[in-house]
Amino acid sequence: MSRSVTSTDRTIIRLLQHNARASFAELSRQTGIPESTVRRRMERLQEQGVIEFSMIADPAKLGYELRAIIGIRVDVRDLDSIAATIRDMDEVAFAAFVTGSVDIIVHVIVEHQEGLVQLLQQLAAIPGVRSTETYVMPWVIKPATAWRLPASE
Repeated sequence: MSRSVTSTDRTIIRLLQHNARASFAELSRQTGIPESTVRRRMERLQEQGVIEFSMIADPAKLGYELRAIIGIRVDVRDLDSIAATIRDMDEVAFAAFVTGSVDIIVHVIVEHQEGLVQLLQQLAAIPGVRSTETYVMPWVIKPATAWRLPASE
């Protein structure tokens, strides 16, 4: 059984969420623990899947101006195949099976309205998709990448 996440681990995670490019030396200075300990803890957290690193591009600065949330109603018996198809769509930034008036929620990013229409046509063509409901996002108030580990739990 792997060791649980400690308060020191949580401090390191918070610091990395503030600056994912912080060096081991910088994290050591900010936490007061040896650099080698910071390195070992980060390696363990990565191995356990608690943290992972990725690069995030700003879609708008790359010409992708339109973001939307699409609610999809499906035949739930076709969920696995529908999920596999949606997972492979580059325009889909996030997808989840949900409870409520729709079965799947997807966050999509496309260049323009024509791209959204094409994507909606692709979704409608997936066997088992019953209907969609689209919400265009003219303004993102807080992106999903902004979540931070609370200081107190």
